[in-house]
Amino acid sequence: MQLLNNIKATLAKKAIENVLKEQKRNTFFPNITEVKSILILFESEENEKNKLIRSFISELKEQGKKVWVWGYIDKKDSQTAVLPDFRLFANKELNIIDIPKANLREEFMLTNHELVIDLTTTPCTPIDYLLAISLAPFKISKYKPYKGIADLMIEIKEGDDEAFLFKQILFYLNNIQSKN
Repeated sequence: MQLLNNIKATLAKKAIENVLKEQKRNTFFPNITEVKSILILFESEENEKNKLIRSFISELKEQGKKVWVWGYIDKKDSQTAVLPDFRLFANKELNIIDIPKANLREEFMLTNHELVIDLTTTPCTPIDYLLAISLAPFKISKYKPYKGIADLMIEIKEGDDEAFLFKQILFYLNNIQSKN
């Protein structure tokens, strides 16, 4: 079983690297005050309540931002309704190497965002793939082993949670001095 998991992980890593190698997008480094639309990527809680993520959404909406959220839950199917601005997806929407299937990728690419915030704190192939295929002008995440997957990667310690990462991301976004 471990051999199969290693093969799947290797193939998924290659798929992500291939997307990044071929991708063409225009980038810019915005201050958070300049950003109007934000996509948050995250790994969902087992109970799908996601109170912490919902508090992040509220905080950003209070700043006048339009916020979309896509979350992955590691179970067969999600019980959460698909909403225009809040989307959970589960294992039935992934292929054999844990990459989102074509119809999910197409749905993901229909929305445009100025900024993508990846709040995963542990390796998560489905979210990494979505972050890789995003054409957003600015992408930010914790450090990941893929060259070019995000424009700004923040180093966090093992055990730091999404709340800590979110605060760090906001700190950096508030301190970027844009020349656009």
